[in-house]
Amino acid sequence: MSWSGFIRPAQRRFRRSRAELIKSIHPEIEGSLVVDLGGSLTFWREVKDILRPGKVIIYNISQTRMDMGLTNSEGNIEAHLYDGKRVPLEEGSADYVLCNSVIEHVPPDLRANLAQEIRRVGKHYVVQTPSTAFPLELHFGLPFIHWLPRPVARKLVPLSPFAMLGRGKVNAPAYFDETKLLPRKELQAYFPNATIHTERFAGMPKSNVAVA
Repeated sequence: MSWSGFIRPAQRRFRRSRAELIKSIHPEIEGSLVVDLGGSLTFWREVKDILRPGKVIIYNISQTRMDMGLTNSEGNIEAHLYDGKRVPLEEGSADYVLCNSVIEHVPPDLRANLAQEIRRVGKHYVVQTPSTAFPLELHFGLPFIHWLPRPVARKLVPLSPFAMLGRGKVNAPAYFDETKLLPRKELQAYFPNATIHTERFAGMPKSNVAVA
């Protein structure tokens, strides 16, 4: 069994729950132009029946991560590679910008730029990132490792379900190096005009969502 196959049902529930949250806050997203930074076709296959956008434009630094295969369009969804720095759109040209579980993979010195681009392009935006207060580090399926000193945690990630179920096809330490969760106050600092919503699982804060 692959790592993705192991956690996919839970991921789908979380994604659809997040889509319901977005729709409850911004019902006018239906029929709108949505830009998804760092997004994938997989996400939209699972939530487009809830959000019902008019058009979705995905920008990602990786064709593989977009899950688009050999094409760059499907229905009302189109996908483009970009440099991860400047979104090739005019100011305020998107009704909504979505950015799900991406900012924690961006180097800390580049996060302010990503936030600036989100605010520049979108009339509204929704930015989600895992909560540092949740005891399970969802990227690796290990509890508490994000609370340990990073050198210690890096030594443990090869023992994680992420690595073991990947059957040697993944480099867990390298993935750990590019993943650094950010606390709620850092997310708020990047989006000072946003309201931070908390997604909960079993009563515990699972993700923080900046909505404006």
